[in-house]
Amino acid sequence: LLFLPGFSTADKVSDLSGRGVGLDVVKSKIESINGSVEVESVKDKGTKFVIRIPLTLAIIQALLIKLSQEIYALPLSSVSEIINISSSDIRDVQGQEIALYRGKTIPILRLKNLLEIPEEDGDEDLVVVVVNKGDKQAGLIVDSLIGQQEIVIKSLGKYLSGIKYLSGATILGNGNISLILDVNSLI
Repeated sequence: LLFLPGFSTADKVSDLSGRGVGLDVVKSKIESINGSVEVESVKDKGTKFVIRIPLTLAIIQALLIKLSQEIYALPLSSVSEIINISSSDIRDVQGQEIALYRGKTIPILRLKNLLEIPEEDGDEDLVVVVVNKGDKQAGLIVDSLIGQQEIVIKSLGKYLSGIKYLSGATILGNGNISLILDVNSLI
């Protein structure tokens, strides 16, 4: 009943509710990717929506990077380019580090600082992964590149899901765990 077009629990129509457009659209979108949605209700307890999506949607191409001794994954769909720059090419403008990239300035983010990883003595030559979110771009300073790999995204679970800058984890071919960086929260 909840998924029927036109179904609404609102008493009156507003800009946000009462028009009966909602769960029917959600269900059709999920089914369009060969997923399913179910509703489980327990009286006086609540309602649970169970959404299942195909595993192929949880598999992405990733760029594996190294920060200190840890390997992290960046979704390749967010990576524009990898460049080498000199630390002398980075300027500080009102507390934000920037660098010139293809004729325009982009913010430079030191991933180690953001992730609270102790910084070692810096190299003069830096590896910068240029990432994008829509029309925004930023350069992420990394220690080194490991390579490209297809990974399966695993949830961080309820205790770790609120950690800033992380969107999940994956198990690498060697059995090690790699955290997946959330580019949207970085930029």
